[in-house]
Amino acid sequence: MNRFEHFREVRKDLAALLGGVVDALASPALLQQHADEQRKKLTCLINRHPFLDLCYLLDAEGRQIGDNVAASRRRTAGKEDGDGVDRSHRPYYRLALNALSPVLTEPYLSSANGHICVTAAAPIRDEKGRLLGMLVADSELDRALALLEEDDIRRGFEPYFKAIYTLFSSGLLAVSAALGFHAVVTLKQVWSAVAAPEDFAAPFQATILFTLALAVFDLSKTIFEEEVLLRKDIRRHSTTRRTLTRFIAAILIAVSIEGLMLVFKFALDAPQNLWLAVLLLVAAALLLVALGVYVYLGGQAEVLLSQHRDQRHDAG
Repeated sequence: MNRFEHFREVRKDLAALLGGVVDALASPALLQQHADEQRKKLTCLINRHPFLDLCYLLDAEGRQIGDNVAASRRRTAGKEDGDGVDRSHRPYYRLALNALSPVLTEPYLSSANGHICVTAAAPIRDEKGRLLGMLVADSELDRALALLEEDDIRRGFEPYFKAIYTLFSSGLLAVSAALGFHAVVTLKQVWSAVAAPEDFAAPFQATILFTLALAVFDLSKTIFEEEVLLRKDIRRHSTTRRTLTRFIAAILIAVSIEGLMLVFKFALDAPQNLWLAVLLLVAAALLLVALGVYVYLGGQAEVLLSQHRDQRHDAG
């Protein structure tokens, strides 16, 4: 949802950017040119603006003139057709039908590539204001936002970052599996016939190993979900707050269980060291309180920032 919220915040600037691109080429002379010349002009347009995916012309009734002109990354079989297709039902045609300047649609799921896209359409009118046709251009929302914020370089490195996070997450998962295996092996001592009934070392050791395995697994899952599967918006504090909260929560669970195990162990074997387990539980409680304060203050800050953005949007 962050991308849609971000789109609403910068929609005016994005409409000016994409609208200016298509409006610069949209003219009655373009519609009067030969099909090959039209395609040449559209190809030049899309090559000069790498954030565009498709562009094409429509007549006044919304029927496409010529095939789609696609960016090089989209030039696959079956993606460059479209000549004669009726697009009068599309939102961008309805928006531009009575408009005097370029229009920008809301984000939508593209049927061409399955990505979230936006479409800019520039109406072409004669001197009397009669609609002659339209120049239409599609752009992936992420590419358009990245261009607007000059964030395309960082986004280019995202696949490499995701690969590194996947590698480290896999390593943590292997560590978790190893801890779980050793915990299972330790359980054999619990049911061993030679083990003394009053010997509690094996159950405590197995519990600690299982707890550590669970904590490491949860950390691995958190890293994989947050850094690989999810699309993060680093500009928003809520993204960092969610990741940090999940990480600290995993640590808290592990520390709390370890403290509880130490309470029982020291109560049975070394009561004089019981205060160490109590200190560990107190530290976990303080960490939980600190996390609660952080989450609350972060949420309040996000609300204030949202109100400020709304006020600025209304003022604009």
